Amino acid sequence: MWPTLLVVLVTITVQTLKIFDIVRTMTGGNYGTSVIANEMYSQAFQQGQVGQGSALAVFLFLLVIPLVIVQIRRTRKARELA
Repeated sequence: MWPTLLVVLVTITVQTLKIFDIVRTMTGGNYGTSVIANEMYSQAFQQGQVGQGSALAVFLFLLVIPLVIVQIRRTRKARELA
C-alpha cells in the first residue's frame, strides 16, 4: 500500500504547486488566492525582484525533489522484488 500512497502523494503535491495558471487567470492572485508559483511570478516579473523570485523557484524545487527521490527509490525496490 505504501508505494501507491507515495505515488498519490507526489502527484497531488506537484499538481497543487502547478495551479499557477488557474489562479493567475481567474483572480490574478488577488483576494488572498496567491500560491507559491504566483508569488514567484509576481516577485520576478511584476515587481522586478528577480532574486526573490528565483529563491521561491528554488524553494519550490527543494520542496518537490525529496518526494520524487523517495518515490523513485521505492519503485525500483518494488521492481527488484517482483
